[in-house]
Amino acid sequence: MADRVDRAPQPSVAEAGVRPGNPPGPMSINSGPAAVLLVLFGNPPRLLISTGVNFSMKRFVQLLLMSIPGLAMAQSSVTLYGLVDTGIQYLTNADSAGHRSIGMAPNAYLPSRFGFRGVEDLGGGVKAVFQLENGFNSATGSMVVANTLFNRQAWVGVDGSVGKLTFGRQYSVQFDRAIYYDPTFFAAYSALSLNAIPLATIRVNNSAKFTSSRFAGFTTEAMYGFGQQEPGNALAGRYIGAALEYTVNRFTATATYEQARGTVTKTGDLSSRVDNRYAFAARYNAAKFAVMANVTRVTGDLQLTPRGTVYWLAGNAFVTPFLQLYAIGGRYDYQGCDAHPMIFVAGTLYSLSKRTMLYANVGTARNNGGSSLGLNNYASVGQPGHSQLGVAVGIDQKF
Repeated sequence: MADRVDRAPQPSVAEAGVRPGNPPGPMSINSGPAAVLLVLFGNPPRLLISTGVNFSMKRFVQLLLMSIPGLAMAQSSVTLYGLVDTGIQYLTNADSAGHRSIGMAPNAYLPSRFGFRGVEDLGGGVKAVFQLENGFNSATGSMVVANTLFNRQAWVGVDGSVGKLTFGRQYSVQFDRAIYYDPTFFAAYSALSLNAIPLATIRVNNSAKFTSSRFAGFTTEAMYGFGQQEPGNALAGRYIGAALEYTVNRFTATATYEQARGTVTKTGDLSSRVDNRYAFAARYNAAKFAVMANVTRVTGDLQLTPRGTVYWLAGNAFVTPFLQLYAIGGRYDYQGCDAHPMIFVAGTLYSLSKRTMLYANVGTARNNGGSSLGLNNYASVGQPGHSQLGVAVGIDQKF
């Protein structure tokens, strides 16, 4: 029997806290025959519960539902969820003059967001699904992307035993797969800072994506982005991605390929230029620790990020069910020049509950040969060739 694999749209382990498992269920609005029957029965079930006859009533309701054709097919739900993260950060080389900065850092570990997930049972093992997600600045309350309410995700589709087919603004294939090979799941100080995945292709607009169920340990994913949909120019902003993942016991490995085309702007037409990325990653999960690695090769003339090869090695360990430690080291070897910036990160996560977590992170971005890689995701250091040190502490709460 197929085993559904749907990792990317769900909260990651990092987002769910340092304990295995997910936080308590978010606020849900459910509809269907069960809810109607509860209303019809009203107070009697509660009286029966108080007198110890609750089991009989539950069985009666279940049997009644099963005996009425069609009633048990129309279950649907909409779930409100979110995450609020903020902290204090110290950063060197924060501007072009090389000044240091210290202050409140929204999203000092994970991006703050809220969203809605919807599911409707269509019968026959098929469900209609959607997800809408907004990113916001927890320090000011402003949207991360002005004039784009659901800047993080906005898609709709169908989900069945074979896999899931979705349409809209979605995470790219490489992001979907690579996030699992970073112990922070691409937090602020993480392997994402190496720019193996360009900012322009983390999410893909106007896209169709299919993610298969797991068969004999294999999962496949394919995605096509229609780009800018320019009349007469189907190549403008086009995206193509594919992945094959294999899982056996505690070991998982993934191979991905992506191609992104340039866009058309007022200053020129770059649709003839292309960016290619080939990646291979592997992960081993032990009982209390995990090790992971990724290699990404970047080619093409679009150069969303420089041509070259990105490597990273990482791991995490659960010291206790409440305390997690992690470390990441990576390097980007630029092709055709002597630049090879490096990232080193270490951190600790402490779970106060299943929903609330404290964190402390430290990292450094080491630049040379004119590179200007910043420590915090896609930020650049103020002075090319100079290094950057960062320390952040904060709190993260999910709902």
